[in-house]
Amino acid sequence: MLYELEAVTRVHGRRTVLDIPALSIPDGKIYSLIGPNGAGKTTLLHLLAFLDAPSTGTISFRSVPVRHTEKSLLPLRRQVVLLDQYPILFTGPVWKNLEFGLKIRKIERKKRKSLIEEALAQVGMQDFFYAQASTLSGGETKRVALARALAVRPRVLLCDEPTANVDGENQGVILDILERANREQGIAIVFATHSHSQAQRMSRQTLILKDGRLSDLLRDNVFMATIAGQSENGTVCSLQNGVEIRVPLAGTFASSCRIRLFLNPDHLIVLRESEAEGRDGLLAATVVMIASENGRIRITVDIGLPVHAILSRPEYARSRFTVGGKVFLCIGEKAVLIEEVFPLYRRQTGSVPLISDRSSSNR
Repeated sequence: MLYELEAVTRVHGRRTVLDIPALSIPDGKIYSLIGPNGAGKTTLLHLLAFLDAPSTGTISFRSVPVRHTEKSLLPLRRQVVLLDQYPILFTGPVWKNLEFGLKIRKIERKKRKSLIEEALAQVGMQDFFYAQASTLSGGETKRVALARALAVRPRVLLCDEPTANVDGENQGVILDILERANREQGIAIVFATHSHSQAQRMSRQTLILKDGRLSDLLRDNVFMATIAGQSENGTVCSLQNGVEIRVPLAGTFASSCRIRLFLNPDHLIVLRESEAEGRDGLLAATVVMIASENGRIRITVDIGLPVHAILSRPEYARSRFTVGGKVFLCIGEKAVLIEEVFPLYRRQTGSVPLISDRSSSNR
């Protein structure tokens, strides 16, 4: 795992601004962080950037617990770069801004120039090499700051509202740059945003913060799926990332029909390996996050995609699940709901109801 947080809090004065019982972030992925102002997004990014220390709890980076001493933090900070919401550029030409981080890392002069040129080309700003930083627009400033971050070849890039206060064209450019950096260079990215559409487009998983806690502010487990096959044992649905699941859906679907599928986290069942013996139709999974939420426990498991299940506290106490543990996911009939079908889905008696049916009846 890239990051693992256990019982992490951050307290300012008498106020607890962050309270995360457990969180695991895999390497090489894009994660989005959503929440209102004051939810704790920037605080969490500063902890992940090793620019702040938790009040309680432990943070592990690449499976090694972090020691918050200057000597221990320096090599970590050179692997992780935080792009602020309002980046500050130094007075002088653009190339000088990009050179700063490289000089600190003692990169030789000849190598520095090639890295600067490469990073500026990566963000489409190669013609601004000698431009004065003070003359740049807001969108150009964001892109140069992003180039400055990419020039040092970070393992992790943390972005605080990377598209805030820039025009629509530059927003699209910045998101494209982040996706390409993740895809081509394997840079893990965690970015805070207020845009749900950006989070859905970009990230493997969205972390939602509310009052410093992980929350289900957005509804989880909604997937676009293609019907891959049907039998007496259920319907095979093909999701993104090549993930296939078998779900108990009644009814007849057209070949290759597209559906929007909702798996109700309150009715999903997570089983330990010992409980799964002899049971069919289970999905092997890994626990990647455990969080306390509104008096219950949210378990996030990875089946190739993140899926969330909600447990009562007594259920969780009996289960003894741990982050990184191997489990099995059971998807029963009560957990499955079709929200929308493309094209027409012909329902039969006993089939799963469409949300749109209920909406229509209420008009």
